[in-house]
This record gives sequence, structure tokens and C-alpha cells, in this order.
Amino acid sequence: MKHFSVTLAGRTGLAAAAALLLNACAPGQDIPTPTTGIDLSHYLAVGDSYTAGLSAGGLTRTSQEYSFPNLLAQQFALASGGGSFGQPLLEAGTGTGYLNLVDFTDTGVPRARRVAGSAVRRFVADRNACGGPDTVRLYTRSTTAGTLPQNLGVPGLKLSQIEVAGLGNEVNATPGGAFNPYFERLLPASDNRTYLAAVTTAATSATFFTFFQGLDEVMPYIRSGGTCGTLPFNLSTLMTNNAKKMLDVLTANGHKGIIFRLPDITSLPLLRQGKGNLVQARLQAYYHDKALIYIEDPFLPGNAQPISDGDYILATALPRVGQLTPVQVGANTLMLPYGRDERNPIRNADVLDKASELNTLSGFITEYNSGKTSPSGAVITPGLEGLAKAYKLPIIDPAQGLNTLDTGALFTKVSNSVSLSGVVYSAEPVRGNFFSLDYFTLTPRGNALLANTCITAINTAYRANIPAIDVNKLPATAQ
Repeated sequence: MKHFSVTLAGRTGLAAAAALLLNACAPGQDIPTPTTGIDLSHYLAVGDSYTAGLSAGGLTRTSQEYSFPNLLAQQFALASGGGSFGQPLLEAGTGTGYLNLVDFTDTGVPRARRVAGSAVRRFVADRNACGGPDTVRLYTRSTTAGTLPQNLGVPGLKLSQIEVAGLGNEVNATPGGAFNPYFERLLPASDNRTYLAAVTTAATSATFFTFFQGLDEVMPYIRSGGTCGTLPFNLSTLMTNNAKKMLDVLTANGHKGIIFRLPDITSLPLLRQGKGNLVQARLQAYYHDKALIYIEDPFLPGNAQPISDGDYILATALPRVGQLTPVQVGANTLMLPYGRDERNPIRNADVLDKASELNTLSGFITEYNSGKTSPSGAVITPGLEGLAKAYKLPIIDPAQGLNTLDTGALFTKVSNSVSLSGVVYSAEPVRGNFFSLDYFTLTPRGNALLANTCITAINTAYRANIPAIDVNKLPATAQ
């Protein structure tokens, strides 16, 4: 069996696909000799926010039910190859809170408000958190806590944390402590096992798996404009080594599965909506002027520099760009447009700049996906692609799917989009049916498109006959 890679095709092919998604082999990748008789009776999903079903900045019972692993499991059952699929479901009507659409700004940016969650049983305040005071919320433990569920998706779980003991033990829920409240929901009280240990336990009865992990490693850094979260020098090596530990467990006894690459981060609306020159051009057209956008100099905080096309304003900050805000200039307090006056530049926490942040981050993700070699060609770290070859597993690339569903224009109604049986899909949050209001996670329909990508890969690699999901029948929001 040889290495196999599946990506989403371009807009023309996508629109013509009866199953709503097409696949295409990436250049230079070989198709494996397919196996016969794949066993889907005990499916295990391993990963972080996407796997858990996080949507619109929160986890609810509905968003869990529309997670891509749960949608996959339903299709496995239709193919007479899947059994039951357990999830750590929240109680109906409860959840961790989520974002709800309020309206759109005059420049077309969605504005949202936070709907409070109702499953919180304890709060832990951290006044010294990076980015300002923060609160960790502890949620009602899952009814499956005595027995691990088959969906082991844990929002916010970093790949570098898979061997941290006590990550799900409430005793570690202290300001700045190594604790994940979503992982705690999966475990009995006072359980100190690591995430890797939990996966090892669950994998003993699994016959098939999906592995989509690593994006939450860098999301705190991205969402804070590079001001929070750390990017150690050896991040890609650490992530690859830990991915190998996970795959060693998941592939034991010849179990089959699918690996997901991480998407290009600039394909996420959180960044793509704020691409430098496009934002500037749109605002100049809206205000009928030629004002430049200024951002803080990443090397000289407090100083300003014009934005470049390689800089990305976080989408969460876009509603404030151009709004009058008070700024102390000498002895006077002036009301100046945020980012459109050199004296009131967009602060560093609202921007991922190309010079010191984006290039470094993109380099880490590329190395995690594709590996790293020395100048002589020796493999330093194999990356996910190298691991896929070593374990003889299909690997799929959600980045191509996200790029395919790209509007190609900022602050506008859907332009370069695709229409599937009359329903428009694009990368524009809310209107595009694909991304949720947090500019990062997916809607139910987005999850179904991702699940269909996986189904295509499974059918091709393993000669299965799993039916695709009719995406248009799903709701456009999980809330």
C-alpha cells in the first residue's frame, strides 16, 4: 500500500459534484492498493475543537450532534459497517455559551454577542492571564465519564499536552494551572490520566479512527495576534513526535484510519477576512478617501507603520477599524479613527504581521504537515505526510476545501462562491454557510462538507461504499 492524499477540487468540479464534494490526488502522490473489507464497527475520533464539534465559539449539545465525527458515524451505519458512536453530550438546553449574530456593520462585517452558557458549575479566575484577566469555566461532567466515549475531541487541547498528567483533574483548575475543562468532562473525578493514556484505553476496542489534531496548538497565538501562546523553536518537531505517539496507539493491531493535515491558516476567515491591502481598499472605497491603514510596529511597540498585504487584521477586530476612539496625543485626548490615523494604529494584539509572526507560524505548520529536511536532503522530521507513508494511511487536506470555498473579496456579499443545488457556499462567515461566527470553526453544513471529504478518501483508499451526506438538508447554524 502506498501513500494516498485527497483534497477538495476547484469550484467548477465542486459545483458539479452530485455528492457535494470531489477529491483529487495531490501532485506527486501515489494511490495505494486498496484494501477490502474495512471494519467500521468501532469508530474512534481523536482531535481537538473540530473533532469535538465546537461551533460559533462554544460547545452545545446541538453542535456536538453535528460534529463531523458524529455525521461520519451516521454514514458508516448506513453502509452497514458502523456501530454505535458515543459522545460526551451536554444536557439538552445547556452548553458552554456561544456567539449569536446581532447584525452587520455598514462595511458588511458580522457583529455578534455572547450567549452565556448554563452548564457551568464552577469558575476559576486568572487575573494574570496573557491578554488580561480570564476565567476558566468547569462544566457538568459527561454521563459517559465512567466509560470513555468514542468521540475524544477536546476543545483547546494542545498536541504538546497529550502527556500532561492531571490535565483533566479538577485539582489543577487553578489560575495558570495545566487544566482542560473539556477533558475533565470525559473523566471520572480525580482522574490523573493523560490524554494519550485515554486514547490508548479507547483504542483497544477501536477498529477505525480519524486523527485531526494540532490546530488548537497554535490558535491561542493566532487569536491573540501573536501576543499570547508560545511557539517554541522546536514546535514542529514536538508536534510530529507527539502525533507519532498517537498514531502508534491508534494503528496498533493493524487498525485503519484517516489523517488530516492542518489547513493553511490564512484560509480561515479569522485571517482571510482581514488581508491587509484588501481591507484598506474596501475602507477607502467606503469612506471615499485615500487614507492608509496603520498598524503597530511589531519591533517598536507604540510606533506605527502602514499595513502591507502580508499583514492580517483579525476578523474579530474588523468591526472596530475606522471607528472613532479616544487617544491621548500630548496633553490632549482626541477622537481618532482606529487604524486609519497614524496616531491611532491597530494594536499588535489585533494583527498577525508578516514580519515577525505570520511567517514563523506558517513555517511551523508547513513543517508539521510536510516535514523538514536538512540542506543535504536528510529528513529532520517527517511531518504528517511522512507519518502517513510510514503507517500506510490516507491523508486529506482540509486546506484545499477551505480555499475552494473562498469568497475572494472582503466586506462584500458572496462573490467567488459555489452553488450546490441552489444553496451558496463560501468562506464568508454566516452568509457562506460554511464557517461559524467565531471565524474558525464550522457550521453543521461545513462539518458535513468536511465529513464528505473524509468519506471520499475512505471509499477510494479502502474500497468502501459509504454514502455521502446531503449537506443542504442540514441547518446553517448549530445554535
